Amino acid sequence: MRYKDTGEVHMDFHLATNETIEYVLSEYGQDFLAELFRRTAQNVYRDIYNGLKSGNSQKLIEHWSYYYTREKGAFIITEGANEVSFHVTECPAVRHLLANKIPVNREFYLQMELMNNAWSEDTPFNIETSVLSEGEYTMTIRRTSNDSQ
Repeated sequence: MRYKDTGEVHMDFHLATNETIEYVLSEYGQDFLAELFRRTAQNVYRDIYNGLKSGNSQKLIEHWSYYYTREKGAFIITEGANEVSFHVTECPAVRHLLANKIPVNREFYLQMELMNNAWSEDTPFNIETSVLSEGEYTMTIRRTSNDSQ
């Protein structure tokens, strides 16, 4: 896996991300934030994006699994005929925000939606992000066509 940090996990990264998202939204708007996440998903995480474009979602599942395990999150992966669901039952980022008495607002979850939308752009997949409750959500990668780019 190309994107694999092995140093100490500094959970305050999530505090900084939370504040940055709020700032970018208030100063530049959602379209600008979406473009930032599109570039991140498709350029920084190019291997994952290219895998999705070629019809393979395994690199994305491996990426999610690695980071949620590394940060001691809880998740369940279920696979169906044309989809894979990554159900997060305890989000480590949300847990850290709450432990530091930082409110978790809708914009925090927006980052996942924007990344997933960008990852699925021009691929044979749709990635649906469903927030179920605070710190619990499902990201479902669903094959929408057999075409690969």
